[in-house]
Amino acid sequence: MFRILRKKRVKKRAMIKARKIRWLERLFVWEVRRVVQRRFYGVFARGLAHLTQAAASERPLVICTNHTNWWDGFIAALLIPHFPGRRLYLAQSEELLALYWPLRWLGAFGLDIHGSPLAGMRYALRLLGEPRAGVWIFPQGVLVPQWVPMEVKPGALWLACQSGALVLPVVFRYEWMVESRPSVFIHCGPALEPHLPDEELRRVMQGLFDDIGPTLSPANLGAYHPLFAPRMSMNKVWERLTRRGPINPRNE
Repeated sequence: MFRILRKKRVKKRAMIKARKIRWLERLFVWEVRRVVQRRFYGVFARGLAHLTQAAASERPLVICTNHTNWWDGFIAALLIPHFPGRRLYLAQSEELLALYWPLRWLGAFGLDIHGSPLAGMRYALRLLGEPRAGVWIFPQGVLVPQWVPMEVKPGALWLACQSGALVLPVVFRYEWMVESRPSVFIHCGPALEPHLPDEELRRVMQGLFDDIGPTLSPANLGAYHPLFAPRMSMNKVWERLTRRGPINPRNE
């Protein structure tokens, strides 16, 4: 008698859906702000009026951001108050979301970036059908060092075209200047109509990122809006301890 060996079926993991709880989101934003204040000298933004204008629209939003490090999702959370009345969601790697599953209570949902992202994209499309919804997505798909030229995968614009959403480009840049802690710079562009080629979105996002470069000096911080008052870093503490007069806030 022969045994018939059958392949053991591997149960496919169900897509992780968002289970958004608004009061938890507000608590999370408060805690993120507190943590970011400890880790960074400051978070400085340009073009916040574009966020306000897009948030006032009745159309759904697809917010496209470059993805260069672990902090990106937390910096995005700091911008939530600038989208009043919006219900925001965030596309995240399904593998990471399975590990950090409480993030689904904040609006994160899974996207299988190493397999087939189709289920996650269809789910995002349903979310964009909700009144005044927005989906935050990283068009690069994976972490890419910020000095590497940007690439844009087609998913973000597919979502926007299918849902009629406005495309809102927002870029992050992390830099050390003359402080002992790094600073985060955010540059927000005007909302775009969805029917544009991927190359055009890539060009716009790369342009916003490159435009930050010439402004990276303490004297030019007046062009930015600080999301919170910068806290003293090591060099400022030393200046306060060793000088009788007022410290120079710009290190000029």
